[in-house]
Amino acid sequence: MIQHINLLRRSELFSQLTEDELCVLMPFCTDAVVAEDGMIFNEGREASHVYVLTKGKIALQRHIRAPHARHSRRTTITLCYPGETVGWSALMDPFKYTLSAVAWESSKLVRIDALNLRKALAIYPEVGYKVTTALAEVMSRRLRHTIDSLINQREISFLSLNECNHTDVA
Repeated sequence: MIQHINLLRRSELFSQLTEDELCVLMPFCTDAVVAEDGMIFNEGREASHVYVLTKGKIALQRHIRAPHARHSRRTTITLCYPGETVGWSALMDPFKYTLSAVAWESSKLVRIDALNLRKALAIYPEVGYKVTTALAEVMSRRLRHTIDSLINQREISFLSLNECNHTDVA
């Protein structure tokens, strides 16, 4: 229990909670170890757990099919590092994972039962407020990161297209 408290205290989602508040969440926490390339959860599935990464790296991925392709492929959207939360869709209706999570390398996580966590957040509104505020910050940061990545990709594509269209002819 003390180990989980210390790990959650360093996480982006639970860092603002007091020790007493963290103790409320301990019955819902278990350890998870995932080998490299191991699947943690799949996009579109019921989001039953929230995870806090404590060691390793996790890739958040989406199945994408190019217009000309027959099959979709997993594309890495971002990498998560220790202290970060994966599976926060388990806290938001409709409680479906919007991305897949795959271990980029052997990883350790704290696995939190989402149904019981949601119940605890409703029973303890101060805890719910702190976690919801932290969740909004996580979502905002990830959205900014995604927008920045999209802009960078478009700039690279535009520059490449420009170079192809403006070759020097002697």
